[in-house]
Amino acid sequence: MRRALTIAILTLVATPAVAELRIPCLWNPFGGCSFKFVSPEYAAKPVQPLDPQSALAAINAFRAENGLKPLVLDDRLSRAAAMQSEAQAGRSWIGHSGSGGSTPKARAARAGYHAKIASENVASGQKSFGDVLSFWKESFGHRTNLLRPNVTAIGVAMAKTKSGRPYWTLVLGAE
Repeated sequence: MRRALTIAILTLVATPAVAELRIPCLWNPFGGCSFKFVSPEYAAKPVQPLDPQSALAAINAFRAENGLKPLVLDDRLSRAAAMQSEAQAGRSWIGHSGSGGSTPKARAARAGYHAKIASENVASGQKSFGDVLSFWKESFGHRTNLLRPNVTAIGVAMAKTKSGRPYWTLVLGAE
């Protein structure tokens, strides 16, 4: 075990661009968590502002590549996404449980969206929405949410910690 750990650490150190570690998560029914270790150069890059319309276009392009209908940007879902991004940034912790233990569907309802379906993708540390979307496309559970055929709208948000670490949230829904 010690030898395997040493090899894993040396591999990460010897791979300066990006190394990825996938570990099982007991709380994630979609196949685990992903952690990316990035180069110092990437870590030093500034976080790009979120452009919700560009994010929508990128998501819709990915869905079109997979034979799915386009989605619309919904302000209420964006407010629900903002609630979660702000909660995560405020506690410097990533997850789907929000303030007071709220769920994505409960946050959507609080924002005025009466969801039959509310799915959520979250991420932290990526420097742009394009980087976040690339990460989600490669993650089974996140990809599943992006390609849900029965959602009709999205909301997207990003909030940063005081130190500048970004927390991204995408809420997909259908009323």
